[in-house]
Amino acid sequence: MAAGAVPASISCLKSRDSGLGFAKSSDFVRLSDLKRIKSCRTRVSVIRNSNPGSDIAELQPASEGSPLLVPRQKYCESLHKTVRRKTRTVMVGNVAIGSEHPIRIQTMTTSDTKDVAGTVEEVMRIADKGADIVRITVQGKKEADACFEIKNSLVQKNYNIPLVADIHFAPSVALRVAECFEKIRVNPGNFADRRAQFEKLEYTEEDYQKELEHIEQVFSPLVEKCKKYSRAMRIGTNHGSLSDRIMSYYGDSPRGMVKNFLVIAEQS
Repeated sequence: MAAGAVPASISCLKSRDSGLGFAKSSDFVRLSDLKRIKSCRTRVSVIRNSNPGSDIAELQPASEGSPLLVPRQKYCESLHKTVRRKTRTVMVGNVAIGSEHPIRIQTMTTSDTKDVAGTVEEVMRIADKGADIVRITVQGKKEADACFEIKNSLVQKNYNIPLVADIHFAPSVALRVAECFEKIRVNPGNFADRRAQFEKLEYTEEDYQKELEHIEQVFSPLVEKCKKYSRAMRIGTNHGSLSDRIMSYYGDSPRGMVKNFLVIAEQS
């Protein structure tokens, strides 16, 4: 008989076999028996709940020849139906996103943001076509000032569609436009960092820590302002805007993208 423990939240496949049982604790399922079966040309261990109709968990060796069994990774929740990942609700103005709410349609304007009348007209056309949220690029102070006029004009025309400010390299602009737009989108690679020069930099732990402190000093005021005005925030990392700091420390890699996001998210 083999015994072990796996997370109780593991969702599993059905088994026709019976007689195998386990006892459930608050966080883990205690295995009282394992049965070896052949599946997809490999040998896996199967755990079955003693209750009829319950699911089972498939286990496989952590590595070739390893005695440690780990849950088999699933490609997705279901191959036969759409299953949404459970998230919390986030409000963008009067529009709820995430959780059980409908998938929202968002697009971005192409007009010059300083062209208030043109941008207002474009937002209205987008709203009339059924979009839920509109993103507008806000490059500098003049564009930020125009955002107040854009928002006021739309409200006067009875258009309450939430607006998102797309921010790059401009923390002060983000602070300003957070007073009138419902959501702020920042890129963690270029919010507090300079534009990448694609230079290989050498960092000591002390140097790196100083840069993190600088990011906190620049980013925290925006977090506080968004809380004050109940604004949503999107931290949108991408491959094309990793800072020299991130690429020097983690390389031009997926790991760098993740760390790029986490550095900002941890300040929130």
